[in-house]
Amino acid sequence: MHTRFSFAKTFAVACAAIVLGASAASAQAWHYPTLQVPTISSRDFSVLVAGGGDYGTSFVGQWREGIAPDVMVNFDVGLATPGNTTLFLAGAGLGYTLMKSTQEVPIDLMLTGGLYGAFGNGSLIRIPVGVVAGHYFPLSGGLAVTPFVSPRLSIDVCASDCNGEGTNLKLNFDIGARLDVTKTIGVTAALTVGGLGGGPSQTAFGVGLVYRPNMAPRH
Repeated sequence: MHTRFSFAKTFAVACAAIVLGASAASAQAWHYPTLQVPTISSRDFSVLVAGGGDYGTSFVGQWREGIAPDVMVNFDVGLATPGNTTLFLAGAGLGYTLMKSTQEVPIDLMLTGGLYGAFGNGSLIRIPVGVVAGHYFPLSGGLAVTPFVSPRLSIDVCASDCNGEGTNLKLNFDIGARLDVTKTIGVTAALTVGGLGGGPSQTAFGVGLVYRPNMAPRH
């Protein structure tokens, strides 16, 4: 447990340094919030809509599946409409629990990573690695809320119609919250902030509906 906590602390500090030093922005397959809370779900399905900046509107379906108590896989499929172009979005990722909240340290921390792509006029391959930090708060009436933050660093590789662009190291930062309305239905909203440092600023906002047919036990 001490080793995991030390690793989590080191990784969080490293991500904070990245946030302060990065010069541009990225997201998952495209510029939209991941809407990932820092807990493992045994299974959930999400539909999200996001938009902002020069990246147009994104429509994404997400499937998350727990494969072990501390490990989860996720899949994204969707479309984005930047300008007069339509891009097909697809990708897969992993989530691993670094730390579970306790009375002494009330923070859940998850490591995330994956391989994502946006395909069409100006195809992009993206490999993000980041963390999600937050905490689950039960409310009255069966409601619950989970605020979270999620910095992600990614390697972005232009695959077609590059216009001089090649491989870049970029950053995205989500801040949001999930409201659990029932044990099976939740609503998640998040703001993605990009362009930290010297790059152009890009901001996107996304809202998603979450359905959990086999919800994992909460804290």
